[in-house]
Amino acid sequence: MDKKELKKIVGDVRKQNSIFSDKSYLDNLSTPESIIGRESESKKLVKFLLSFEKGLVVPLISVYGRSGSGKSTIVQFVCKNLDVDFCYTNLRKAKTVFGCINLILSELGHQNLKNAQGINTAFTILEELIMQSLDKSGNSLFVLCLDEFDTLFYDKRGKPSDFVYKLLVLVEKLRTLKKYLCIVTVSNKVLSEFNLDDRVVSRVGASEIYFDSYSQNDVLKIIRNRAKKSFSQKIDDHVLNYCAEISSSEHGDARRAIDLLRTSGELAGLENKEISRQHVDDAIAQLQKNQITTMISGGSYHFKLACAALARLTFVNDEGWHSTSELFKQYQKIIPPDSRQISYRRFSEMLVELVNSGIAVSQTISKGRHGYGSQFKLTVDPDLIGNSCFPDWWPSVVESKKKKESAAIASKQLKSLYSGRRRSSRFGSLYRNLGF
Repeated sequence: MDKKELKKIVGDVRKQNSIFSDKSYLDNLSTPESIIGRESESKKLVKFLLSFEKGLVVPLISVYGRSGSGKSTIVQFVCKNLDVDFCYTNLRKAKTVFGCINLILSELGHQNLKNAQGINTAFTILEELIMQSLDKSGNSLFVLCLDEFDTLFYDKRGKPSDFVYKLLVLVEKLRTLKKYLCIVTVSNKVLSEFNLDDRVVSRVGASEIYFDSYSQNDVLKIIRNRAKKSFSQKIDDHVLNYCAEISSSEHGDARRAIDLLRTSGELAGLENKEISRQHVDDAIAQLQKNQITTMISGGSYHFKLACAALARLTFVNDEGWHSTSELFKQYQKIIPPDSRQISYRRFSEMLVELVNSGIAVSQTISKGRHGYGSQFKLTVDPDLIGNSCFPDWWPSVVESKKKKESAAIASKQLKSLYSGRRRSSRFGSLYRNLGF
């Protein structure tokens, strides 16, 4: 790249941004100044958090629901506007239980510990940091929010249930010192779905807050409010309705609607035009490709194989739903002979990760006397998945299907020709017998 090419890039970016007055209002990572909707969920959260004022400490609050339903936003907004000390940690960045505690310490301003120092040392430091924070602020309650809480349970060796137990013991210990700690977990799944020890379950209680998907009207209100503040010109309400309709039809994901609006604006700005439905359609394709590429590039080798197995079955068989056993057999077929296979159980957990990431959806079906089973279906183009996972391998899958389809067409034509000849032979004999 030379200076001329760089100058063109700079010009294109400025064209993209020309349509915006303040792009920060379309930032999904920041906490908004005001919240639209979710009054009921906010009220429940405040009720649980402030119960300590009357002597009742809720040790752990499970906030759960679909992605993009406002869970993290509401938790951060409520805690930042209450007289409490608050630490928000996204555990998705960690790969182990020890990595999770290091992330928490890092958010509180402490340097990372080495594995040799042990998790007990980490919890001792966490206790000291919480005490220091409360003493400095003069508050009585410290809220520790653990977003993407399910990440903790991907580490089987690190004993995630023991980690949660240590947190609850810390809650009890601080209570004796007249200091209060409340753990808020944020996940797509309710806490009871995780594999927790009985000693943990008995201490947790049933403090749960479920976030249902946003309705189309909710999403429209959210993006209409953001559009007023972020664009330099009024956006056609038909376009905003289209963004809301697409988002609510998929999963009621407000985050996706905001991303869609921002990307549509960038595409319109590049063309120096007003945002239209076509820009929204183009933005959908671009976001889907970017999202899939980012998720898959950051996934493990076996995660990519699980994606490839689902993509291949969907593409080759032209079928939507596939059982866990079907997908595992496909995984066994495509994994190289020199690679070590993961267990059936770990593979099924990986399929759940696909659902949580939005790449697939699942459903539970009855197998009669054999109980219940799960089925999975891709939500995106299998061709996009295949090329993102293994770009050197996927073309051979496409070519194999073409050959299979060509062979099927040739076979059908031969069968039709053979059948036609037999009919001609029979009719010719009949005509001769009748004297024609």
